[in-house]
Amino acid sequence: MIVCKHCGKSKYVKNGFVRDKQRYLCKECGYNFTDTPLRGRSEVSKALAILLYSMGRASYRFIGKLLNVSAVAVYKWIRKAALEIPVADPVGEIKEIEIDELWHFLHQKKTNDGSGKPMIVVSGVVSPGLWVTVMLQHYNDSGKGSTNPNAPISPIIGLVIPK
Repeated sequence: MIVCKHCGKSKYVKNGFVRDKQRYLCKECGYNFTDTPLRGRSEVSKALAILLYSMGRASYRFIGKLLNVSAVAVYKWIRKAALEIPVADPVGEIKEIEIDELWHFLHQKKTNDGSGKPMIVVSGVVSPGLWVTVMLQHYNDSGKGSTNPNAPISPIIGLVIPK
């Protein structure tokens, strides 16, 4: 049975030929269409691409080669799926503290252990049961206009265990 590709209704009339194929005009929405298969990949292929990427095991290029599509198409599928995910509001408050890890634990600074530089630790509960801590290191040029792109960031993600 032929249905409109735009609205899905089956009320149509013949409306000439295009590239040697019968063209139809939908009486409901006025859309012209032919009885050819829809273009693009199936939702199953897109779901597989999203699953492979979200598990962190495959790149856009690898997924594209696997499914015989371009890496840009894979990127667009994943981007579209990401925009449909609701944004969770952080639960609890996020505090920012500055510590010098060696001074607090050893009561002296030894430059042969660790960096010997003060660290900034940001931590908090971002969603129920998920606690995140990020440690950042100051640089000597932190007050200047440019930032160092090679700044070390050490994320620590763990589960919050209720007391």
